[in-house]
Amino acid sequence: MAFPVERQASARLHPKEFLMWLYLATTAMLFAGFTSAYLVQRFSEFWRSFSIPPIFWGNTAILFLSSLAYSYARRGFSVGNYRQLQLGLMGALGFGVLFLFGQLIGWQILVREGLFLASNHKAISYFYVLTGLHALHLVAGLIALGFWTLRALRYRVQPHHALGLKLTGLFWHALDVLWVYLIVFLQLNQLL
Repeated sequence: MAFPVERQASARLHPKEFLMWLYLATTAMLFAGFTSAYLVQRFSEFWRSFSIPPIFWGNTAILFLSSLAYSYARRGFSVGNYRQLQLGLMGALGFGVLFLFGQLIGWQILVREGLFLASNHKAISYFYVLTGLHALHLVAGLIALGFWTLRALRYRVQPHHALGLKLTGLFWHALDVLWVYLIVFLQLNQLL
């Protein structure tokens, strides 16, 4: 079932979009603060390197696939292809859930290796905090994706919902960028 697409009348930034950008900026500052603290603490006496389980790198690909699926959904919405919107949203949600399960498995691997959040091992504590905080944001994104997926499956996404879909996509893609930053940052600091 196709639906007509509404054209935006103004090139100005919508106030809700401005608020999303403001939120993303504060989230970036939060993670920048944690990674700065990580760098300062890195030279302390209790610092030890550890191997990041490969599943966290596999998760990077999964999260990237989720972003691609969301982009596919948005393209479907913009051309009035409801089926593409539904499939894309289901794919984005499914890959997002898979990413979260991958994180849980990765944390379990670390626990089996005796690497716990609360320990004298600062590197692993930071790893848990940074990846856990990202996972918390991811859960918020999954809730938004779930909302839009259910609406799409019930054929309740209309042209006037374009802003909501855009904001959800902005948040979701920002989580992707943030994850790539975190995993590369953490990996590089384990190698140095």
